[in-house]
Parts: sequence; C-alpha cells; structure tokens
Amino acid sequence: MTSLQKTSHANFVRQRRTPKTPSVKTPKKTTQTAQKAYHPASVYLPAEPRRVVRRTVRQAQGNVTSRSTKAVHRNGFDIAFTLGRTKVHAPVLNIPELGPRWVSAAMTLVLSFMLFTMWTASPLTVKAAELHGNQRLSLTEINSMLGMIGKPIFSAVPAQIETNLYTAFPDLESVKVRISFPSRISVDIKERTPVMVWSQNGNTTLIDASGVAFPLRGEIPALLQVSATGAPTGVQLDPALPIYKQKFIAPEMVNAMLVLAPVVPAGMTMTFDPQYGMGWKDPRGWSVYFGQTTKDIPMKMMVYQAIVDTLTLQGVQPSLISVEYLNAPFYK
Repeated sequence: MTSLQKTSHANFVRQRRTPKTPSVKTPKKTTQTAQKAYHPASVYLPAEPRRVVRRTVRQAQGNVTSRSTKAVHRNGFDIAFTLGRTKVHAPVLNIPELGPRWVSAAMTLVLSFMLFTMWTASPLTVKAAELHGNQRLSLTEINSMLGMIGKPIFSAVPAQIETNLYTAFPDLESVKVRISFPSRISVDIKERTPVMVWSQNGNTTLIDASGVAFPLRGEIPALLQVSATGAPTGVQLDPALPIYKQKFIAPEMVNAMLVLAPVVPAGMTMTFDPQYGMGWKDPRGWSVYFGQTTKDIPMKMMVYQAIVDTLTLQGVQPSLISVEYLNAPFYK
C-alpha cells in the first residue's frame, strides 16, 4: 500500500470517529412572545397596575449552538393576580343616579318627620293661657273656652281664639290674643261694665250702657233693678254685627231708666212694660208708668201726684196710672 493510500485511510477512520455536526439552518426570525394581557373594561383595580416584563427568545444563527438568548423589554403591565381568559369583576359600590323625583321624595319625608316631631313635642304644647284684665271671669273659665289646651302652639290662630271667647262670653267688651313661642298664649280682656240688672220671666241678666245684655256671674250687684213683663221694643238686629255685639235694649232707653231711677221711691223696684214703658210698683197697690222716654219727667211727676191726690179724696183704688202723654193721662 502506498503512502497516499495510507493517508486517505487514516483520514477516513478519523472522519468516522468524529461525529458530524449537523448543519443548522438559520431561520429567518422566530420570535415567540409571551404576553400577558388583561381587559381593563372588565377589571376594577384599587390602584394603578405595574408595568409587565415582555420576554423574547431568539435562536442563534449559523453554527452557534441552540442556546437561547433572552432579551428583556419592559413595555407591558403587570397586575396582582393572573387573569388568564377569565373576566374577573372586583366588587364595586354602584351609586344609583337620583332624579328630581327622588330628591323631592326625600325632602318630603324629612319635612314630614320634622313637622310630626314639632306637632307632638311637649315643650310646644299649650298648658294654660295667661289672663290679664279680668274682673268677674276666672282663668279656669277662659281656659275651658280657649280650645287650645293640650294642642300644639302651631295650631293657634289668634283671630279664631278671640271669636271663640266673644261667643262664649258676651260680657267681654274687647279681647286681644297674642301667641309666642314655645307655648305661650296671652289673653288681654276688658269686661263690660253693667249699669242695671234686668229680670224677666225668672231670668236675670246684666245690661251695660250700650244696651248689650250678658249673663250674671256671682252675686247681684248693687245696681238699678228692673223687673220687666216683656222684652223691650224698638230694637232691630244689625246684620253687620256678630251675635255677641247685638243690642238687647236701645241705649236711649237705658239712659232714660237711669234718669228716672232717682224718682222711684226708696225701696221700690223699677218696672218695665212693652206697652206702657217705665214705671214702678207703688206700695199703695197700683202701677205707675211714665212711658219710654225721659221727656218732661218733672212735669209728669207733678201730673201723677195730682191724680193720686184726686183719687185718694174720691176713695178710688186704681190698678194702673199712666202719665206717658201729658195731654192724655189716665188710670184704670
């Protein structure tokens, strides 16, 4: 064997012992990207998400071994938990959108509660009234007709209270009601001043100078006593005045009785007859009348005395003597 053949054989053996390195085909560019994503529309996070790391694996080109070189690029976002393909909804507080009607309803409820509280609160409840200017009327009588005891002060209407008191007590000449918080009602009154006591059909009332009648309270005062056989005439109701201000007797008649009172004999009671007018009951057994006016009272007294003297001389016992008309006196 020649030397050339020996060399070729040695190379052959060496090549068989040396493993062949496969040729590595260089791919164009294989990029495998692992990217984590999330859906911001379906996740509610309490804080800003952190940036995520995007990793890229590149294979060596040419005869470089298949070791992957990792390059780090920070161009993503990381979150506190893995989402995968599942949509995670964190708990949220949904605040409803309130329209004008809801706001109005809430205000109505609040105002209703406040009104109910004020309406039933004890400090705002009327306990009793403060009375000023009373002489015959008592505080108990006023409170009984006040119509406000135990009620809230908000329901008090001064004009209505004044009307109630006028109607219940005709002897009130004036009434003034004042309201103040928290629960004070002050009543200032002025009572009528009686000038005579009127007795008719077993009923006794008081009369003031304006002719208004009002009930007797307590004992009969030391005033002019008038015993009537009927109601006075010539008095008409005034539709412009309330019932508690209507006159029972004309003021002119009241003045005439007061003028005639000194003429009445001591111890005698003045009488009134709708037909014959004012007079008295003579202790000798007859009734004398002077009419319904005070005109010519001195002259009427002289005529009356003359008639009495004449009848006494004649022994006539009359039952009635009238000098209402000076030109036509008569007796029965």
